[in-house]
Amino acid sequence: MSLLDDLKSQAEVLRKRQQSGSALHDHYFREIHERLKVVYAHLNELVNSLNTIRPEVIRYFYIEQSSVLEDMRQGDYAVTARRKSIDYVDYYEELLVRTRCVGTTKLKFDKDSEALVNRMREFLWGNSLKFDLREYRSERGYIQNGSFTVEPEVPVAITISGVPDKGHIVIMTKNLEKLGEVSYIFEIDEVDIPLIEELAKMLIGKPNQFRTTGKHQQPVRAAPRARPAPAEPEPEPPIMDDPPIEDDNAKKGLFGSLKSLLKRKPE
Repeated sequence: MSLLDDLKSQAEVLRKRQQSGSALHDHYFREIHERLKVVYAHLNELVNSLNTIRPEVIRYFYIEQSSVLEDMRQGDYAVTARRKSIDYVDYYEELLVRTRCVGTTKLKFDKDSEALVNRMREFLWGNSLKFDLREYRSERGYIQNGSFTVEPEVPVAITISGVPDKGHIVIMTKNLEKLGEVSYIFEIDEVDIPLIEELAKMLIGKPNQFRTTGKHQQPVRAAPRARPAPAEPEPEPPIMDDPPIEDDNAKKGLFGSLKSLLKRKPE
């Protein structure tokens, strides 16, 4: 075989491989669209119910072991969808659930070196916290001390996005239960209504099994952010099984329960 024939053969093998990969990508892309379309409908119903019922969800966010935003009330739920238009057809690519936790007391603390001030500033920025920083500098311009005042408001987000190249759906939480980002990887067929029920329970602070659902768990953490090391590691909250449920409305799941409460709520 001549050199040219050999190169042609290699090119043909590569072309077929690319065509096969493209077909698989398109298949996963459409499967992800169908899953996210169903999930969006349920999340939209959940958000509307939560904004009407306004269940009490209280959070505590540790910035350091001795610095904590306390008694933060969660509310103002919203869900949006990002779509991609192909041949005048819209396909779901990503869903975003937003809420926020708001308190009444600002958190104040000091850092006594330039390295600690910069590290804390990056940590607060990375987690989208609003804060004021007053720096005290030496005659040479170096930071000797920094006084932080953190606003009692923490934005919370859940992003559900497809990865067609791998046939996965990734659910990323930010500042949910504690500061930071955590990513969970699922096979496409694992993202169903029971999984979203567990995610919704986690969103409103109910016992759930979300972290142990799916063959890819334990969670894969997102890119690390600069974070001040606490004196002692904060313990993970225990994963609890759901308590026994007896009434008919509860048997229908979280969405059914919210619907029932919504119907009984006086106008």
